Amino acid sequence: MKDRIHRRSFLASVGATALLSGADQDGPDDRARRLHERSTVIVIHDHRPIAPDVPLMLAGGVTAKLYQIGVDVEPTGKYAASASSRDGWARRTETVLEEALRTIESDPDHLLLARTTDDIVRAKREHKLAILLGVEGGKLLEGKLDKLGHFHQLGLRELQLRWAVPNQLVEQDSLTDFGVDVVKECNRLGVIVDLTHIPERAFFQAVEVTHKPLIVSHGTGRELGDARVDAIARSRGVIGIHFYSSYLGPRPTVVQVLDAIDHIARRVGADAVALGVDFFPTTGGWRDFQLAQGTTDISWAIPDLSHIESVTRGLVSRNYTDAQIEGILGGNFLRVCRECFGG
Repeated sequence: MKDRIHRRSFLASVGATALLSGADQDGPDDRARRLHERSTVIVIHDHRPIAPDVPLMLAGGVTAKLYQIGVDVEPTGKYAASASSRDGWARRTETVLEEALRTIESDPDHLLLARTTDDIVRAKREHKLAILLGVEGGKLLEGKLDKLGHFHQLGLRELQLRWAVPNQLVEQDSLTDFGVDVVKECNRLGVIVDLTHIPERAFFQAVEVTHKPLIVSHGTGRELGDARVDAIARSRGVIGIHFYSSYLGPRPTVVQVLDAIDHIARRVGADAVALGVDFFPTTGGWRDFQLAQGTTDISWAIPDLSHIESVTRGLVSRNYTDAQIEGILGGNFLRVCRECFGG
């Protein structure tokens, strides 16, 4: 009886964290479930409309997603016709941003706009969903630095410098003078700089210019190469693992996601890994957009965000520590947010 009382007192004093670390207390699925529940889970690149994702995010234990309010082409089967266009992108992007804000404001019980890191933390605490706003390409600035401040004021917190077509920031393989100024202004304002899809020379120019963490919001280490992976890690940034077939292979599964995580973690450590995912609509213009680029397998490693816990279970099965798993799920990106735009 004495031993039993002593054991109860010990467990009460150390709390739930010790229970999680005791292999004799939890099976792998229990550990994964508890880790997932306590983690701040963040998807750092997403195109699917916000409202339909609300029940899926809640079901999947997702705290936040970085929603893209635009891309540097019109996402249709005839996207190439818009590739060289430079006019009207600011207004076009602002229209989508305003629509996103209306969606968030219309559902205050579930949604909040994340302007600060503390907003994401609050969403986790209040069982809400934080929406960060980003954009895939710099055409929205129309070559004018003051537009970055305008969009930042409206809520923009991430800027991918270029998609796969030239813009005023990266005309060929290098940053333009304007592109250099944009990176510096992002640092000053508190906008995360995203180097996904950018040419290699421009990538390393941005590395030299920035004094804040950089991200590749959706990709893999094998696609980037060791030098770029190393550079992102040195900047204290993250690489968001892509879940899409074009990056992981036909009909991808969580196994391929875990392999991609392992690749980066072995190279530079798990602190440089996040969840990129890159969901987008699978019908209409977005589907035609993929087909026009030559993609025939429109599939991801998970069907939607309600299934994200399968990644946590996989990380447990591969013997990542609790701290590493919490970081990969969202803590690493939360660190980037705090360094880039504060509390």
